[in-house]
This record gives sequence, C-alpha cells and structure tokens, in this order.
Amino acid sequence: MPGNDVARPLFSGVASSYEWASLLLSYGQYRGWHRRLLERLTLPAPALVLDMATGTGAVAFRLARRPQVRIIAADITRAMLLQAQARAPRDGQPAAIDLIECTAEAIPFPDAAFDAVIFTYLLRYVSDVPATLRELTRVVRPGGMMLSQDFAVPRGVFYPLWRVHTDLVLRLGGALISPGWRRAGAFLGGSIRDFYRRWPEERIVDVWRECGFADVQAKRLSLGGALIMWGTKAS
Repeated sequence: MPGNDVARPLFSGVASSYEWASLLLSYGQYRGWHRRLLERLTLPAPALVLDMATGTGAVAFRLARRPQVRIIAADITRAMLLQAQARAPRDGQPAAIDLIECTAEAIPFPDAAFDAVIFTYLLRYVSDVPATLRELTRVVRPGGMMLSQDFAVPRGVFYPLWRVHTDLVLRLGGALISPGWRRAGAFLGGSIRDFYRRWPEERIVDVWRECGFADVQAKRLSLGGALIMWGTKAS
C-alpha cells in the first residue's frame, strides 16, 4: 500500500519545478482543473477553508483571491510548503493563507472547524482511504463542502491514448526535466492504474456518501484523465 513514506521523497524531489513541469506535462490543463474544481465551491462570508495536500499552494492561492476567505494550507512535504511560502510575495497574495505540516490521517483541528475542505492528488498516497475520508469529513462543519481532484483512468477509446501519455510521454518528459521528475514520471502511470483498480470512481463515491455527503457528484475532465468530486455534508 502507498503511504506517506512514498509521497514525501517523491514530492520533495520535484518541489522546485512542480508548477511549470505540471503545466507542461498536462498539456497546459493543470490550472484549468483547479479552476473547474473551485467553480463548484460555495462559501459563506467570512469562511475558513482547509486545503489538504496543498503542495505548492496552487489551489490555495487561487482561492485566496476571493474576499473574506482564510485558508489553512497543509501538506506532509516540507519542500512543497517552502515553495508555497516563497510564492506568496511573488504572486502578490494577501496574508490570508497559513501553512502547516501535517498528514491527512491526523488533522490537528477540532471537529467541524472548516466551512470547506479541499484536497488534490491525495488518496493515492494514503494507506487507508475510508479512514482518511472520515478524518477529512470530521473537520467539515455540517452544511459545509468537501471537494477533491485527482487523475483518473479514461474509459473506452481514450484509454489507449492515456496509456501512451502515462507510459511514454510522462516517462520521457520527466527524464528530460530532472532526476526527481524521472522517478515521478515512471511512478505515476502505474500508481493511477493500481489505485483505480482498487478504488474505482463508483466505490469512492460510495465512501463519500457513507461519510455523510449524500449529494456527492463527480465529473470527468480531459477525456476522462482527471476527476473532480464535490458534495455538501449533511446538517
């Protein structure tokens, strides 16, 4: 089973180039996925949001443009958090984001602390998917939202194209960028396939519902290669 011991060294090795390399290797779609995800988010004013697995803070800083929103941006990889810390003055962002180092399996906040919880590229790196989703749910207030985004395995005629991308483009492109991206490019295709073999979309939706998100919805993007999910916690 994957876990934090996989995620930390993998993301530490790509932190300094994560933003531009992700944009390049996703054919420019990386930021669009974040925009489509946040289009589903409705918040009260003021609002407190947890961005779990924030990485370099791409989603958090985009969300910080909204008025009266404070964001706690959390990750287990210190190198990624340092990149997020460095981008704040570069992007001219307001001081509405707090960065913390923690795991999604043990979030250091009380029950119902947040108006929304967002997580990206997280569940493939945890050892217990239902337990992690329960922990994320715990810190969402009743009536608050949870949203996620990750890669997915396309269906039908688009699957062969996806295999070319993950088995060839990611591997070769990653090797050209850096040793860290060479490891990431070799890892990602198999990681995504293995995860969705064990945790297909329908099964993840069922776990969200068991956690209290009766209205959970999912949408595929980019010919099925990306998946966003969102729902409102029952009151």
